[in-house]
Amino acid sequence: MVSAFIVRPFGLKQGVDFDRVEDLLIRPALQKIGVTGGTTAEIVEQGNIREDMFRLLVTADLVIADVSIHNANVFYELGIRHGLRPNATFMLRANIDEFPFDLRTDRYLSYDQANPAARIDDLAGALKATMDSSRIDSPVYQVLPNLKAPDPAVLRVVPGEYRETVEQAESAGCRGDLRLLAHETRGFDWAGEGLRLVGRAQCNLQAFAGARETWEWLREWRPGDIEANQKLATIYQRLGDLTRSDQAIQRVIDSPLPSRRDRAEVLALRARNAKTKWRATFSDRAGNDARETALWAPELQEALQGYAEGYAQDLNHYYSGLNALSLLCIRIELAQTMPDFWAGQFDTDDLAKLELETSVAQFQQLAGAVLLSVKSCEKMLRRQPNPDTDEMMWARISEADHAFVTGRRPKAVAQRYREALADAPSFAIEAVCEQQQVFEQLGVRSAFGTEVQAVLTGLRNRSAGDKVADRPARLLLFTGHMIDAPGRVPQRFPGSVSAHRRAREMIRQAVQAERELESGLIVGIAGGACGGDILFHEACAEIGIETRLFLALPREDFCRESVAHGGPDWVERYNRLCERLAPRILGETRELPKWLRSRAGYGIWQRNNLWMLFNALSLDARSLTLIALWDQGKADGPGGTEDLVLQVQSRGHKVVRLPAEELKALDKD
Repeated sequence: MVSAFIVRPFGLKQGVDFDRVEDLLIRPALQKIGVTGGTTAEIVEQGNIREDMFRLLVTADLVIADVSIHNANVFYELGIRHGLRPNATFMLRANIDEFPFDLRTDRYLSYDQANPAARIDDLAGALKATMDSSRIDSPVYQVLPNLKAPDPAVLRVVPGEYRETVEQAESAGCRGDLRLLAHETRGFDWAGEGLRLVGRAQCNLQAFAGARETWEWLREWRPGDIEANQKLATIYQRLGDLTRSDQAIQRVIDSPLPSRRDRAEVLALRARNAKTKWRATFSDRAGNDARETALWAPELQEALQGYAEGYAQDLNHYYSGLNALSLLCIRIELAQTMPDFWAGQFDTDDLAKLELETSVAQFQQLAGAVLLSVKSCEKMLRRQPNPDTDEMMWARISEADHAFVTGRRPKAVAQRYREALADAPSFAIEAVCEQQQVFEQLGVRSAFGTEVQAVLTGLRNRSAGDKVADRPARLLLFTGHMIDAPGRVPQRFPGSVSAHRRAREMIRQAVQAERELESGLIVGIAGGACGGDILFHEACAEIGIETRLFLALPREDFCRESVAHGGPDWVERYNRLCERLAPRILGETRELPKWLRSRAGYGIWQRNNLWMLFNALSLDARSLTLIALWDQGKADGPGGTEDLVLQVQSRGHKVVRLPAEELKALDKD
């Protein structure tokens, strides 16, 4: 969420009640455009208020300064903002004191101190336009256009506990937990850097649907953020949206900020998009038809030039150089095995010969340079006290890829891959297999490909158990009333046998109906409360649907909170469920993590609903259905069935409501 910092006098001064102006004008305008924020007076944590003031002046997405009177503090803070941020500073004033000379050329909004609310709409529109515009409004940066603004991230310190939680979620492969953390981060002043941590973890886990959401949120705050656009370029590419990928790449290229490394990276990404389009030109062809199409498709030259340009930007970026080398290898061998077709594309045989000789010379030049780049990277990594094992793995794989296109003995090349992939995860093996498919389909380096494929087949068999579970065709998320506690008024789910039987029947019918809509894999997710949750797990087990058990609290605590009041039979069924399905636990206590406790109106039960929902979404099922045993009544407190129904509906997913109001009439056995 976008944040604002209000710089103003306090109290009644020179006939203006500035507290009232904030309440009647500034805050309503901010609320109208969906922006949060306030003054330093609202900071309740202990600390130095000047430190908070300096931090907010740098990090706030928008600063609003009321310059109605000659207040030293206001002009001091406005000067700091103008010196540190080039834009997104807005001034307003009541026409009382003479406007300072140095600010007379700047635009501002005036208001009537007797009726400040009259200009709410005008202020809201002006603030929205200020945020949407990249116009420099700081006099400092107008005079010194080459002055580089400090990175606000320096002062946006991510809480250590939050950082550790992200690391734990990544280590455990909990994609849904990362989506929850990204959602909860928004609204804090360190949200941008928190999202960056989550987004990196999601990319590492190849959780691209969640990563896309996270990096798009970050880019909302910082449209020119280099890393956000780089990551989005890759994510869009993996999700098959090459147009948006190219747009993200172009934003980085057009930016004055990227380093040579950054430019090399995005140029390589653009080349990869071209390579993807190139592969599509011959993907449904075979034999000479595929080879001829591949050789003369314009996308081949586009990808080749893009990778070469990326490598020229940074000779340490061996990935782009290696891809250029591989494409040159394919181009040269196809030209040599189909000389007549190759020559037919040129006006003269001499031009065809010259182009081929140029490609061979470029290949020889790149071969030595790329190998040196890979070796240099490996040497640098070995010198580090704690070398990045993933980076070392990719360097070794790249060395094997280099040997594939330059080596002379197929078995020796195959041995390079065997060594490089000895401890590699399955996704790295699959990446090599994908690269090899191009050579295999086009019949390039076929003797080498045969030996390498034998190695890859053995490695694939070995790592079969490491593969990610199949993507569900349908995800069933459940929410519903638990058994009423003794004396509960009004009733929702009486503890009678007849009410129990009716609820069980409704849930089983709903699950069976979803089963009949889908021939593929179905997965269910629910909590473990007595009543609806346990009935859902039991119904799914009878029908043959796998379910996953999510508990807001540790097993024993959850039982006391949400099971035991239903009676010993429900406790027994709960314990059997926990033995059959190892539960995932949200928190050790009802209290939120320290970094989250300042979030108003938020507790463990709302968090539990979002936790289950984001874990359901993270499975990337083709469709998601929420089955809700719900009487449409309000919950006893924050969270509950209604909350999850609204969360699912707001995201456009299917909701099947089971009329729990029918259970009220069954309070008899």
